[in-house]
Amino acid sequence: MSPGPARRLVPSYLATGGIQAPDHSTLEELTALTATGRSVLPHHTSAHQRLLELVNDGGLTVMEIAGYLRLPVGVVKMLASQLVSDGHLSAVAPLPDALAPTAQTGRPSRALLEEVMHGLLAL
Repeated sequence: MSPGPARRLVPSYLATGGIQAPDHSTLEELTALTATGRSVLPHHTSAHQRLLELVNDGGLTVMEIAGYLRLPVGVVKMLASQLVSDGHLSAVAPLPDALAPTAQTGRPSRALLEEVMHGLLAL
């Protein structure tokens, strides 16, 4: 029997450094985050620092950051919300079509899929 993935040494809820969820967060799983270049502050945790290092060379979505950091999306949203409010990250909301699947099938709209296809073909 092969061992499963390594267990985290620090529980996910400790990664937030005791910050509370923001009163009103507009971050979605597909929100793109980019670093503004400001230096890390003393109250930022190592998770904050790792998140900033990830987006230092370009933007990533909240979902991608969660995957890279191996943290739950909710924890990444809390960390990112703190960094956005401190001015260390800029957030760009996802396109409405990307979040709204068609009502009948639960799948993305045909227009969105065609845009993705054309973008891939242009590469």
